[in-house]
Amino acid sequence: MIFATWYWPRFYYLYLPFISLPLVLNCVMIVDIIIWSLKNKIFKPKREIPDAPEEMVLLMPCYNETYEECSKSLDSLVNQVNIGHHKQAIMVVCDGKVRGPGMDKSCGDYLFEDILVDQTERRMIRAAYVAWDGQSMDVEIAKGVYKGVPFFCIVKQQNQGKRDSLIVARSFVFNFNIRHDRPKVIFKPEFFKAMSDFLVKDAGIKHVEFLIGMDADTTFELDCISHLVEEAHYPNTIGVCGNVVVDFSKSRWNMWSIYQSAEYTIAQGLRRLHQSLCTKKVSCLPGCCQLLRVCEETCGNFILVEEFGYHPKPTDGLIKRIRATASEDRNHVCLMLMTYPKARTRQALNAYAYTDVPRSLSVFLSQRRRWTLGATGNDLMLLVESNWKFNFWERIVALSNVLTWCLNFFVIASLGVMIYAFMHQAVWIIMVFASIMIIPLCYYLGLTVWLCRNSLERRQYLLGLCIFTTCGPFINICVTLYACFYMDNFGWGKTRKVLEDAETGEAEEPNPEEQFSRFEEALHNNEKIVGTLVPDEENQLEDPVLFKTPFTVPTQSNLASRVASTVPSTDPSIAPSRAASIYTPEGAAIQPPPPVRHPNHNPHGIDAIQHN
Repeated sequence: MIFATWYWPRFYYLYLPFISLPLVLNCVMIVDIIIWSLKNKIFKPKREIPDAPEEMVLLMPCYNETYEECSKSLDSLVNQVNIGHHKQAIMVVCDGKVRGPGMDKSCGDYLFEDILVDQTERRMIRAAYVAWDGQSMDVEIAKGVYKGVPFFCIVKQQNQGKRDSLIVARSFVFNFNIRHDRPKVIFKPEFFKAMSDFLVKDAGIKHVEFLIGMDADTTFELDCISHLVEEAHYPNTIGVCGNVVVDFSKSRWNMWSIYQSAEYTIAQGLRRLHQSLCTKKVSCLPGCCQLLRVCEETCGNFILVEEFGYHPKPTDGLIKRIRATASEDRNHVCLMLMTYPKARTRQALNAYAYTDVPRSLSVFLSQRRRWTLGATGNDLMLLVESNWKFNFWERIVALSNVLTWCLNFFVIASLGVMIYAFMHQAVWIIMVFASIMIIPLCYYLGLTVWLCRNSLERRQYLLGLCIFTTCGPFINICVTLYACFYMDNFGWGKTRKVLEDAETGEAEEPNPEEQFSRFEEALHNNEKIVGTLVPDEENQLEDPVLFKTPFTVPTQSNLASRVASTVPSTDPSIAPSRAASIYTPEGAAIQPPPPVRHPNHNPHGIDAIQHN
């Protein structure tokens, strides 16, 4: 196709649909935004305000973030204004125990030993839940109070990726709300009971309405959550995202930060704003600033366990693996909108969240590889797999995105040929085609007036816009080349480096010999074993549906009772090393044995092997 554009430049009009489709769609979206904005000014949309303030859980998943990053993020949660009348609880899920460059401790150790120090309980739970790849996951938990807000911290003993952490938190709050029905869950009764007791007794929460999500390298504006909640009051709204902006606290004029800031502003001020105002189908709720209404559409077992929690099999194709390992936030929302066409997602432009961005080319390319592959894979899913009830406009935009990504080089070559051909055409023809380029550019310039908040942001945005318009196409080509070359790399790459050569954010490959060794040691320590010794990769070749929710929520009487085998870690009579151990009722310390990983579970939800 590139050869055709060069060899037959006179037939440029045959290539125009490929070049102009994204620009035409942008022009239509701009007109739509203007019309809907005027309509909403005249006819105020109604909100559904509940009689009682909603109860909410503030979720922060983390991996290898530093002490400073975790502290800043948690502080921004507890310092929120205008939500004091809402009952709140913080839930932290740390994915494994790894250290990043320059870190003296793992992220989990920073949380337990330096940040969340006001603890009332800390202990280990063996085989606490079924991870998304079918393995049993050991966790260490702690609860207490962080600057006036109750917290519950979970540190997984194995790295399973952010998707697994999100499934844990979302599945719990959903099943907590329907606990009276004793649903089938992925959680061991002891683990579910510990989390439920925390919400009911420590936080005073009986029904979680909102799950507020953030990343550990993100900080919220003081009124961020209140704006998210306000936007969630519109009818049928099940998800809201905030306005993610670049954190310039380290450097105001770093060129990579400036460019990415302009990208963020344009994407949120055009594409995402159009989705929020017009179609009510925001297809990506960034995990660094999102609100989910806890309901069947967002956190039910079908969406979380069957769809979002699908672990790719060795026989699955490349696209399915990409969707399972990249852009988990977009994948979750796309699955929701495909399954429940009437569900609505929105954007709260006044809910500002500041996030850290790559400041070097290598890290930038590594991050964008995951983003571009994940976004294109999910757009392809919307285009091919969604039913006829799915929003038609969003399907067209998905088609445009997929074509643009696949024909990136051709589009650039065609654009050059079109410019050459215009040199021999009448002026009015040139102006007609140039208008579809000028309209979006004028809109981008207009964002400086109503979206940028101060003169510094306007200067930064205008500089970034210059880089975006002149260098953006070539940067996209570099990202596409890099993504194609590393398409079969399903880890985090250089975005989230860790020490000891563990540079991925995905689960470790199961080792049968290591599992058997841990199995024997667990038997020696009289531990209760759940599952089998079948390696996960072999297990995935079978139908794993029966083993995804092997446990039943305990009865209300059991949920109300306390765990007798734990001792509060804040007891001054207990040494720090002993506080992290498990205790018998007589007070004798039992050191937690090494974690056991067992991929399969009994389909009837009972223990396969039990030694008392």
